[in-house]
Amino acid sequence: MLAKVLSCAVVGLEGVLIEVEVDVSNGGQPGVVLVGLPDAAVQESRERVRAAIRNSGGKFPHGRVTVNLAPADLKKAGPTYDLPIAIGVLLAGRQLYGDLSDALIVGELSLDGIVRHTPGIISMVSLAAEKGLARAFVPEVDAREASLVQGIVVYPVRTLADLVNHLTGEVPVAPMTDEHRHVHPEYDTNGTDFSEIKG
Repeated sequence: MLAKVLSCAVVGLEGVLIEVEVDVSNGGQPGVVLVGLPDAAVQESRERVRAAIRNSGGKFPHGRVTVNLAPADLKKAGPTYDLPIAIGVLLAGRQLYGDLSDALIVGELSLDGIVRHTPGIISMVSLAAEKGLARAFVPEVDAREASLVQGIVVYPVRTLADLVNHLTGEVPVAPMTDEHRHVHPEYDTNGTDFSEIKG
């Protein structure tokens, strides 16, 4: 079965939409093949995704798994594609069902399924909004920053299991709201009296 999930690359300061295609077949030699100009970090996602799915209560397919990152002529760097690859594997392996054609998914996975920080989140979510996507599933640690982008609903994802439970409707993840769109405390200068600064 073939599954498609949307993710994003950052080239310079601009986001580029990446289509993650995952095919699971029972024929051929079992294993995972990644194509689409992946760098070493992306190649290593095979083991991270396998472990994260297993440690999140899922089953990694026993057949041949082919992952294509399109467009094929753009070099893909970093572990940003872990989470969309994992969701694609679960969809293609018929462990998860649903239409994600309106959703952006980004995030690195730890071996236990925790979703880690993704650099360039504003560029990614801004592009998704410009392309008319309705939802963005981003690492929980990046969600406040991502929620600054208007025109798209941002969901904070702490673990792979949390996202799976949300997509199945078992335990929905609450989206970010306007209350989250405020200056981060470390950047808040309201309490600073500049007359006290010497030099």
